[in-house]
Amino acid sequence: GRSRRMVRPPHGVLPLANVLSIPAINACTSASFVGVAASVVFFTPFLRYLTLFGCVSASAGDITKALSSGACAGIVPDGIAGIFRLAQHPTEEVVYLRARKGLAKLALRTGRPIMPVYSMGNTRAFSAAFDPFGLMERLSRAAQAAIFVYWGRCYLPVPYRTPITMCFGRPIEVTRTPHPSDAEVDALHERLQREIVETFERHKAVVGWGNIKLRLE
Repeated sequence: GRSRRMVRPPHGVLPLANVLSIPAINACTSASFVGVAASVVFFTPFLRYLTLFGCVSASAGDITKALSSGACAGIVPDGIAGIFRLAQHPTEEVVYLRARKGLAKLALRTGRPIMPVYSMGNTRAFSAAFDPFGLMERLSRAAQAAIFVYWGRCYLPVPYRTPITMCFGRPIEVTRTPHPSDAEVDALHERLQREIVETFERHKAVVGWGNIKLRLE
């Protein structure tokens, strides 16, 4: 199929749906699919083994190279910031996306379509704790690695038994624009946000999330 980028929030503690979808998509479709991971993941014990499913770094150059080779790339846009947006209220999902305009700019420069996706359940696989002052988040951004405490079943780093469903939206066609203006980037970024919210709203009742609200930050 045609190469495209799948924008797949939320990150949660660990984006399990996104990781496991890499071999699933490659096995069940004719598409060549790679995940996109922060550079530090490739050097982090345990986490680096997850990249064996097929990943490239989150640099614009590596993503563009993967798309140019005909592959589809899956991106978790909220990244480290998304970990620190884990909702404290059981009826709310929070995704850090409003300031992430680099996705729209890269899409315009490459002319590749964007597939909005929402992974329902990623944020429920683990619990997490971090300070209310934002210190751990600032340190994490400086170190380019998440610094926080998390746990799952029996307070171990084992995910809870929770259903995780990856919901797909409508593809957003993009016209290649080598030097996009700020207005063009803003327009595509706004459309991507709308499509992600619509994807969430369209599917949430089917997976038993009818009472959950999505908030973008």
